[in-house]
Amino acid sequence: MSRLSWGIVAAGAAVFALVASQILVPEVGERKVVDRLTENGGSAEVTLGAIPALRLLWGDGERFAVSARDLDLDLDEPVDVFDRLDGFSIVDVEISNSTAGPVDLTNFQLTRDAPAPYHLVSTGTTSGQRLLDYGLGGIEVPGETLLDTILDDVLGAAETTVPVELDMALTSDEGRVRVVSGGGTVAGVPTGPLAELITSAVVIRL
Repeated sequence: MSRLSWGIVAAGAAVFALVASQILVPEVGERKVVDRLTENGGSAEVTLGAIPALRLLWGDGERFAVSARDLDLDLDEPVDVFDRLDGFSIVDVEISNSTAGPVDLTNFQLTRDAPAPYHLVSTGTTSGQRLLDYGLGGIEVPGETLLDTILDDVLGAAETTVPVELDMALTSDEGRVRVVSGGGTVAGVPTGPLAELITSAVVIRL
């Protein structure tokens, strides 16, 4: 075979490998995210986008989109939560009718169009007892703990269900969640730390 023929074969093989990677790499990555999210049940659809797709192997790309429901997500140590998302320009995560630690989520939506901060909007319910069971009584609001505030000033009973409403801007502080603006409430009591924990329960599985 002539040198020209070898060159044509090599070029063809390179093009084939590039096309194949553009299809296979996102599919593998999407399947891994789905498996992490649905480990305890539920369903999820994931779309990862990057050109070239090999960028995804290093957590880099144009788009990271998730639509999921009926998930059951435990709280883990919230370390480097945003590591899997920070490399993507567009983030669009929407989860409904799911549980994140001590909170039943009606809706959880985390979006970003870089370089803007992440935007979190979420609604759900919890109770003082569930917060206590998860060891979250030490989450602080000005002057006292979140749990004490809910039990003493709002509920009067640990089992009473209360609403959780979050609408805030978040940034990544070396992968960790940091609230920069907006607010969140549990039964009307402000709490940024609980928002960070809920976000962590979701994002560490992406």
